[in-house]
Parts: sequence; structure tokens; C-alpha cells
Amino acid sequence: MMMQDMQDNAALIGAEKVTGERHVTLKEFINRLASGMEVAESRLQRELTQRKRVDRRFSLREVGELFGVSEKYMGAVAQMPETERTFPAPEIVSGSGGRTYALQDLLLMRAHLQTQQYRKRPYLYWRQPGDPLRIVTFGAQKGGTGKSLSASHFAQYLTLNYGLRVGVIDCDPQATATLYFADADSEIHTDEAYTVAHFMGVDDPSSLEDIERPVEEMDAMWQKSQWPGLRFIPGGGDIPYGDVSLFLLSKKGVVVPTILRDAIRRWDEAYGPHTTYADLRREDGSFDTDRYQVALTETVDVIIIDQQPSLSFMQLNGLVAATSLIVPQTMKSFDLSTLSSYADNIREYLDLMPFDEEKPLGRHAVLPTIVQEANDRDVRQIADLWSREPDLFTQVWYSRSDAVANAADEFKSIYEYDAPRERRASARSFMKTANAVNDALVDLAWNGALPTKGHAQKFIEEKW
Repeated sequence: MMMQDMQDNAALIGAEKVTGERHVTLKEFINRLASGMEVAESRLQRELTQRKRVDRRFSLREVGELFGVSEKYMGAVAQMPETERTFPAPEIVSGSGGRTYALQDLLLMRAHLQTQQYRKRPYLYWRQPGDPLRIVTFGAQKGGTGKSLSASHFAQYLTLNYGLRVGVIDCDPQATATLYFADADSEIHTDEAYTVAHFMGVDDPSSLEDIERPVEEMDAMWQKSQWPGLRFIPGGGDIPYGDVSLFLLSKKGVVVPTILRDAIRRWDEAYGPHTTYADLRREDGSFDTDRYQVALTETVDVIIIDQQPSLSFMQLNGLVAATSLIVPQTMKSFDLSTLSSYADNIREYLDLMPFDEEKPLGRHAVLPTIVQEANDRDVRQIADLWSREPDLFTQVWYSRSDAVANAADEFKSIYEYDAPRERRASARSFMKTANAVNDALVDLAWNGALPTKGHAQKFIEEKW
């Protein structure tokens, strides 16, 4: 049966039996490989995870931890649908009687609680009119450092723990970060998929007379995800065209490192925050669900940029646009040499192409990743680097974990992965680490303007 399925698949993609006598040209090989992978991607990605992106449910205890309140208080919150019909009602678990919520319920709950007249603490942290837009870029010159994983988990952490509206820009042609958010309706690797090169207006090297796109077109490039309030601009194969365009523009004297920063600024000026918390309630005090839905996509509160593991004109734009730069980095001696090269190359670029640098809203740091704690050499390396440059390296890190691979098998992050019983312990352990890392990144990116959850401090107390 399996062999028959394989033969059917071969027929589906029009595969030919290649004998030793037939010589396949490089162009033929690439064309057939591309066609074959298009079919494989459709079956593996679109028909599995992307068909139902986020199906995990959250218990009252888990929601309480995300909101920073007790399970007892959440018990009272669960009764709110009796008095406010627009408040999400929990689903009752058959048998146990437990109460759970879907992902889309969490942000709607936050909005209800945030707009109550006598609330005692904040539940929602949306940008208000006039607030600046933060841009956190994850960049590294070396591949395999967990860059896309770090960027994607940070974006989801901000949505879960703060209710933020997050924009993710995938600047990598491989589009790894995109796969964390794309669903069956997403346009990725198609002619209809607009990438950051389109957003910047540099997707066509033959047409560079006016690269400023209308802001309405730029706003339409954001694609929705199944994470409420989270939108993304996918990675794609036309991003390298942007490098050709930027090279040609640099020859004309254009200051190319700031083109993405300027594009984001123009878009934000037109599509910045307009809705206040008070706008979410009608004059009679009832919650305005329609206004809430509009507010979800009127802007973003932060942009997360995932860079390609290289240093080119396009990637330099992501660095310059950042209000905080995070450099995920493995701790092996050989790998650390690439970090030095990365810093040297950026410095040379910036010296050759001066631009007006803005006062940063956040701080920058190197984030240790894929740390092997069983072999304390990596940990000693982190301790040594931090003792020498405490402002450059974080005291938290991502450990090597099987839970990452298990979640990745389903194209999911640890925050959406519903682990089977035998894998729950490793999943909980990695989620604890992810929370600590992301808590530290919140402190770096918002520089104290957004309250942390204490996860990073607990990690430091345990590990140091």
C-alpha cells in the first residue's frame, strides 16, 4: 500500500524515471525539485497544522497566570457572562467539570476587564494615541542559532501575556518565522504574497523612480493570523531582489539603510493607534464588540523583525529600523567567532553609509541559545561573557531541548503545542525557559515602560 501511494505521488508531480543513461541539467533538476517541494509543502504544511493553527485551550489556572491574578479571582471572572453577555463564556470539560478558554477568548477577556470602571490593575497594554512604536529585530550572521524560534516565541508571548497587537515582518527568504503564523488562508510563496521588499518599495530593480508606496497598499500587505491581533508580512524568494534594488539606489546616492525605517514610519503615521480604552464602551456602559474588532487591526503595538542569517543591504535595514536589537547566539567558540565578524561587518557598513541615528527606545543584547547545560562549558562561557560585558549579554538563555523539536514536528511553538502525556514534562520545562527569556526581552525592549512578570528573575536566582 505504501509503495502504491509513493507511485501515485510520483505520477501526481509528473516525475520521470531517471536512468543512468539520462543526464539531467542543473536547470531541469532545480525545476523538478521546486515542483516536487510545492506538492510536499502543500501536503505537509497546509493540510496539517495550517488547517487548524491554534487549537490549544487554556484552563482557569493558566489564564490567571497570564493575567497575573489568582485562580480564585478567575473563578469569579468565569461568572461574568451572566451579567455581561459579550464576555466570553468558558467551555466545560466533560467529566472533570473544568473550565477552559480558547486563544481568541483571552484578548477579548482582557479588553472587557481593562475597560471596567473599577478595575484594580491593568489587563491590556495597547499603545494609546501618541505612543511610539517599538521595533525589535532578531538578527545574526550565522544560521542555526534559534533566531526565528526566538522571534516567533517572543511575538506570541507578548500577545498571551500583555494582549499586545503584534506585527511580524519575516525578512528571511526561507520564511521560517512565517510558518509559525501562516494558516490555510495565508498567501506565502505565491505571486499574491507581498514581502518586506514590496513594503519598502524595492521589489523591482527595474523600477526605482518612486519607491514610496501608498500607505493603503502597505497596510494591505499585512496578513492576519489565528493569533488575535497578530499580523505578519511573510518571507519569500523575492527579498533578494530588494538587495539588488538597494545596491542600485546606493549608487545614486540614496541613503539606503533607513528605507525600511522610513517606510514603517510612514505607515505608522497613517495607521497608528486611534482607539482608546474608553472607546470600547458605549455610553450606556456596554462593551462595543464591533469597535473592539476594528481596534484589533487598526495598528500594531510592536513590530518583530526576523532577519535572514546574513548581512546584506536588506538585513542592514532591519538593524537600523530596530529600537532594540537581539542577537541570538550559540556559545561554542567557533560560533562566537562569527559574532565578532558580525559586529565588525555591521560597524564597517555603518561607517561607509552614515545616517541619522535616532535615540533608542530600548536596549540591545546578545541572547545565548541552544545552551547545553549538561556540559557546563556553555554555561561557563555565558558567565564569562556576562562578567566582562554585562550590558551586552543576557543572563537568561534558551537551553537545548527535545520539546522544541517535538513542537516543530507539528509546525508549532511551545505556546501552542499541546504535548502528549509522555512529553508534557519536557514541554513545561522549555516553556518555563521561554517565559524567562521573553520576560528579559520585555525589559530590554521596553526599558521599564512595560511591567515584567518575574520569570527572568526566578531563572537567574535558580541558575546563577
